Amino acid sequence: MPASCLMGFPAIHPETDRSITRRRVLQCTLAGVTALCLPRLTTAQSWRGIATIRDWIGDAKLSDEALLMGLPLVAEDGSAVPLTVNAGLDPSRSPIRRLAVFAPGNPTASVAEFDFGQEINTLNLSTRIRLSESQTVIAIAHMDDGRVMIAGRDVRVTTSGCIAPGQPDSANEMKARVRVPKTWKQGTTGEVLTMITHPMTTGLAADAAGVTPPQRIIKTFSATLGDRPLIKATYYRSLSMNPYLRFEVTPRQSGELRFEWIEDTGRAVAYKETLALVN
Repeated sequence: MPASCLMGFPAIHPETDRSITRRRVLQCTLAGVTALCLPRLTTAQSWRGIATIRDWIGDAKLSDEALLMGLPLVAEDGSAVPLTVNAGLDPSRSPIRRLAVFAPGNPTASVAEFDFGQEINTLNLSTRIRLSESQTVIAIAHMDDGRVMIAGRDVRVTTSGCIAPGQPDSANEMKARVRVPKTWKQGTTGEVLTMITHPMTTGLAADAAGVTPPQRIIKTFSATLGDRPLIKATYYRSLSMNPYLRFEVTPRQSGELRFEWIEDTGRAVAYKETLALVN
């Protein structure tokens, strides 16, 4: 399938918290994404009480720099909540090499973990997540210099997304779709969008017959350019059905782009495309 013919990718439209002061909005808004910038020390102290989050922070020093997170204030459907994580465009900032997203109120707190290669030097990532109840979603980013940035965003959930049965597209299951720029100029940053049709069965929701099927999810996603890793992700059942991921890459040279999704059963699918940089 031609990369330029991809349809069906979701639009990301984070809502703005009207209760935030004008000054705070100006501080926490970048490229149309409004984040709730919680006090660093308060959030660090409270989040260290959650084992999975504490393990991710480790002994790393907390950075005062802002990690921006975009989420709706109210999620009418908790099974597909749009999420954006952005670290800004400051060229002097140490690049982010690892990122984890947590939903502590879910049956599985971990949502997704990401490792970034050298050609992802600006973090601007979007996906969709499941939320079982109203809670604070947390993102932790490890910087190249050893520090971590942390962000949290409160979301009110109307309908639980972890126990509600999905409507999988069985006919197109494991169908991968990718979109990259038609022309990619040397030294410029381009947007990559990926999605795979998959039910992401949580093992928590009964089907129409009242049977609760076992968990079956896309466990890993990876993208490479030639022999260079761009991104490697680990997904958990708190990620939405039909896993979608948008991220930005600044390729250093031409090569073959390869994307691979692997189910927790070992079933896999790959997509390849040649990237030719132009001057």
